[in-house]
Amino acid sequence: MIHDNCTIEQVNCQGLPVEIEIKEKFSPKKKQSLLLSESYLRLCLDKKSQRVADCGSWLEFLEVKSEGAKWSPQNAAQCAAAGATSPPDYKLYHANFCRDRLCPMCAWRRSYKIFGQMSKIMNLLGNSCRFLFLTLTVPNCEPEDLNETLDNMMHAWSKLVRRSRFRRSVLGFFRALEITRNRFNGTYHPHFHVVLAVSPKYFKDDRYISRDEWLRMWQQSMNDDSITQVDVRTMRDKVTGDVSAQALASAVAESAKYAVKAADYVFSGNSALMDSIVSTLSGALYHRRLTALGGVFKSAWLSLGLDDPEDGDLVHLDDSVREDLACMIVRYEWSAGAYKLVKQSPCKGVVL
Repeated sequence: MIHDNCTIEQVNCQGLPVEIEIKEKFSPKKKQSLLLSESYLRLCLDKKSQRVADCGSWLEFLEVKSEGAKWSPQNAAQCAAAGATSPPDYKLYHANFCRDRLCPMCAWRRSYKIFGQMSKIMNLLGNSCRFLFLTLTVPNCEPEDLNETLDNMMHAWSKLVRRSRFRRSVLGFFRALEITRNRFNGTYHPHFHVVLAVSPKYFKDDRYISRDEWLRMWQQSMNDDSITQVDVRTMRDKVTGDVSAQALASAVAESAKYAVKAADYVFSGNSALMDSIVSTLSGALYHRRLTALGGVFKSAWLSLGLDDPEDGDLVHLDDSVREDLACMIVRYEWSAGAYKLVKQSPCKGVVL
């Protein structure tokens, strides 16, 4: 039985492991989205405000049938003895996401999606490539110059990838835009995170591009000699130093993270400053592609049948559920500042 007063915040309602994920991940993002909605409303962007306010107002998960005894926090020991050593698998099945570029909920889901796609692509490429992590920066800019700076960077990137030196040395790339804000002087720091696929022999022949050469090529592409640094390194796991495709998760995460951190523009206590930042970022990111794929990355993306990393499905981010699996649909709705468990219903043959 589901009681109307059962919310994620109450300890006695912690019967489902999915509630931990809702409490620790979905709920904080939902609260941030509501703050963003209020900012849009103050900026007289009523339609955007309403879409963001509605984002994530309901979530439906599939509880996939597991073997052995039914797991719960209360009978974990008994389940372990019976062969069920972990909680049942839950997959997000339906949700209402707004897809706004600044929405913290959608940005989190989009980052998660890109991380998963990049991991699959790099696993497919495997040992046929080495992977480099390239960061391309420009000098910080004032808020009123951010849109023009991004235009210049996108144009410079197009020039860079057309250079014969780049095309000869690089087999493929994934490029992502990130924008950070200096909270002390209010300037913005846009930069590209780029994953490069190169030949396993890249470091042993004339295809190798040094850091200084990367800097010169980026300066020439931007037509800006004031750029003083780029960063290029072999992608390795930050903890183990391993370079195998299976151990690159921490490096991939760097390229797949949010275009803009919610903490830079979603906060309370200074609505005027928040509105100014939201207005700047919203205008600068409007109708702008934040990611790009090329070469072997694009070919692998197509062969895997992956959808658009930015505008594609933000609900079904991992593998489908087999038709023969029995499951339970669990629905949560946002009400009075928390998600409430409102319905559980059995189902069969649901395919994500």
